[in-house]
Amino acid sequence: MLREVMDVLEFLDDARNGAEPFAALLPEGPHSVDITPFESDIGKTDFIKILFPGKSGKSAGGDAPTTGIIGSNGGLRLPGAYPGLASDADGCIVGLASALRLARIHTRGQELAGDVLISTHICQQAHPAPHDPFPFVMSPLPSSEKHPRLVDERMDAILTPETCKGNKMVSHLGFAVTPPVREGFILRPHESILHIAEMVTGKAPVVFPITMQDVTPYELGVHHICGMVLPSIFSTAPVVGVPLVTEIQAHPSATGVQQPMVLESAARFCVEVATSFGNGDCEFHYPGDFEGMVEAFGAVRGWQRLKKDG
Repeated sequence: MLREVMDVLEFLDDARNGAEPFAALLPEGPHSVDITPFESDIGKTDFIKILFPGKSGKSAGGDAPTTGIIGSNGGLRLPGAYPGLASDADGCIVGLASALRLARIHTRGQELAGDVLISTHICQQAHPAPHDPFPFVMSPLPSSEKHPRLVDERMDAILTPETCKGNKMVSHLGFAVTPPVREGFILRPHESILHIAEMVTGKAPVVFPITMQDVTPYELGVHHICGMVLPSIFSTAPVVGVPLVTEIQAHPSATGVQQPMVLESAARFCVEVATSFGNGDCEFHYPGDFEGMVEAFGAVRGWQRLKKDG
């Protein structure tokens, strides 16, 4: 998938490019594209969803589950003296590279069993927001409005690739996976997800630690390591973050820090999980764990919606 990653890097490096030109970049096929522009007094962005129908997918009347891949990011670049793609662009790059790959393999007669729905937004002019230890790169709308646009009820399980380099939680150059999050519960990683990570990288899987703070809305004001599991606030599907990490801290607005081979392996992982999930060979969480937690403690999502509903 290195070709797809390099093509997306080249495409996004032109700040004039948005969702419509990317849709035109995809080869013809059965996929459908939904684009929703957003603009405010602090900037603009293009939300894009691309549905790749599977031969046994729900869009075709089948029962194979649908994989959601959300390329999570605040924005691609900041105005100022450093015009290149920011580190925060990683999630968008992985999402779009996965889409380009799925579109290309379909032209070769390769069709997945389940539907794959890729969602991201292309924000060529973001703005910084204070955060410790490094500023976040933010889109022109708050998380409580951005993530509902990225999530889709058709997603049965969600992967969320996102850069997560500005911390000391993991010292590793590559991608990791988070424990799955479903309806406010942080659960144990599923063996099948870890196995695919092993197979894709040829190395032991790396599990990124997350806390209860990371599954709360940004607007609550508590500290977040990053936002890769925030889609769990707006979906009942299990969510697994795919953080792109480094051995040392790199702040989200840093330019010239993209690691093409890391982007490639993360995108390849997302496609392989989607393939296996649609085939019934992979699970995002152990359903019994979730059901046991609900039985023992009841639903815990009320606090997640404090700002959304209030």
